[in-house]
Amino acid sequence: MPSPRAEAGIRTPVHLEPEAEVKTWSAQAPPIPKYYQLRAKLERQITVGQLAPGTFLPPERVLLQQYGVSRTTLREALRPLLHEGALLSVRGKGIMVAQPAIRQTGDVLMSFSDVLRSQGLQPGMGEVGVTVGLCSHEVGTALRLPPDTQVIRVERVRTGNGQPVNFSISYLPAVDFPGFTAELLAAAGSLYGLLQTRYELHIARAQDEMFARRASKREAGLLGVRPGDPVLVMNRVCVLSSGRPIEYALSVMRSDIYRYVVRLTPPRPASP
Repeated sequence: MPSPRAEAGIRTPVHLEPEAEVKTWSAQAPPIPKYYQLRAKLERQITVGQLAPGTFLPPERVLLQQYGVSRTTLREALRPLLHEGALLSVRGKGIMVAQPAIRQTGDVLMSFSDVLRSQGLQPGMGEVGVTVGLCSHEVGTALRLPPDTQVIRVERVRTGNGQPVNFSISYLPAVDFPGFTAELLAAAGSLYGLLQTRYELHIARAQDEMFARRASKREAGLLGVRPGDPVLVMNRVCVLSSGRPIEYALSVMRSDIYRYVVRLTPPRPASP
């Protein structure tokens, strides 16, 4: 039944709750730690070439004054750069800016010289040693040679922009390489190139096996690292189109500047 107020045409006022108070917050970002700012600054200087590869950072006391930070902040900024390989700690000399990493892919067969050229580095070769002797059991097995077969042993250090990056020992069946000398290889600049141009031998495929170990005293001296430093070792067997192995090589590479990249794809589905 309508109320007397409704019948009289008087509207009952609607009671509204007071509007809730709207709170706002200031989205102020937390300050960036000083060590992170310094790390980013050093990374930029390395990227643009202001800190060039092969150069050494000033002594710690100079860096503290230059950047106006504490010793703890400086060391916190340098630690990840050393861990990532952008900087190298050289005993007795200080901290050096590292060369850019050399990346070799595992799905394309290239000579080491071509790998360096593809990344803008000038390939070079140190002193080449060539000797002839009887193959060991390991070499004979890899090259499928009978015992006491003569092989050529080739030792060389490869450089990128003058810096040693790879020490390798290659074994070749002597019967396939008459007249092979260190001078021939040095003039060619590439073993694979020499195989193709002088001996008309074309490598069809290769198999690599890679592992890590510590550098021997001799390897360390040739590569410019410390004895016991980690190195990457790759055993490679190169095969001709006939299926006959033509080279067995052991390469020792500096792990601080060398990367081996392998591209993987899913297996093909089995045929019904």
